[in-house]
This record gives sequence, C-alpha cells and structure tokens, in this order.
Amino acid sequence: MGIDQGVLNFFVDIREGWLTFVMFVITYCGSYMVIIGLTLLSAGSFYIHKHAARILPLFMAVGGSAITTYSIKHLFYRARPIAEALYLETGSSFPSGHATAAMALYGFLLYTIWRHDKHHLKNPLIILLFALIALVGISRLYLGVHYLSDVLAGYVIALIWLFLAAKLHKYLHSKTVV
Repeated sequence: MGIDQGVLNFFVDIREGWLTFVMFVITYCGSYMVIIGLTLLSAGSFYIHKHAARILPLFMAVGGSAITTYSIKHLFYRARPIAEALYLETGSSFPSGHATAAMALYGFLLYTIWRHDKHHLKNPLIILLFALIALVGISRLYLGVHYLSDVLAGYVIALIWLFLAAKLHKYLHSKTVV
C-alpha cells in the first residue's frame, strides 16, 4: 500500500456525519463556480480601490493554474479512488482542480494582504487563508475523490503560477508608481 492509499484510508477511517457536512462545505470553497465568482469580485474590488496592477496577476494566477490543471488532467488520465468516494466526481483525478484553484485564488489574496502591511486584519486574514487552502485539500482527501499526490500536485502548479503572478504584479506596480 502506497502513501496515497494510506492517507486515503486514514480519512475514510475518521469519517463522522457532522465532519462530512463540514468537509462538503469546505470543498465548495475550491469549486470552479466559487473560485470564478470570488476572482471576479476580487478583481472588481481591486479596480474600485485603485489597485488595478493586481487584476492581471490575479487572472494570471487563477487562469494559468486552471489551464495547466485542465491540460495535465487530459494528458495524464488518472482514475479517481471511486470505492472510497462519498460522491461521484467525473474526470481525471490528477491533479486536484479544487486544490489548485484554492491555492491560486486564496494564495493570491494572501500575497496581496501580506504585501499590504497596514491592514488591521492582516494576521487573522493570513491565518484564515492559509487554513482555507489547507482545508480544501484535506476535504478532497476526506471525501475520497482524490489522492494525496493529486492535492500536492495541484498546490505545486498553483504555487508556480503564484510566483509568476507576483513577479508580474511587482513589475506592473513599479510602472504605475511615480
């Protein structure tokens, strides 16, 4: 039994009714509909608050991660752990789209908050976003629709795009500040 199956078995063994409900709620925080909606709301907020230099990097992080994940899913088809799943997911298991999307969006927001050192809720928001990113990945394992390697690969993909988006943001910000 590999680590993927061992981790999956661990989460299957600790399932409880109330925790399953919580994990379903958390997993929706990484769904494409929620991610798209929050990305658009974030872009609108950046525009309204005169932080337009963050909009293109945000779209780059979220969109680049989504395109990469979609491409890899179709390039390397991996079956999902159907026997352990609490609901049916279609498509390839590798990499986790929910984990990728959560890391891309919430990671970009975390980066933005971290860079904005005067915000009075900075530390609580950073902790919340870190926790949300981790919990979305955990929820995918708990619900039995992904393996650990799927979740970790999704995080890595998004981290690469976040690094590129941060570089773009710094460049755009340097061009808009006189």
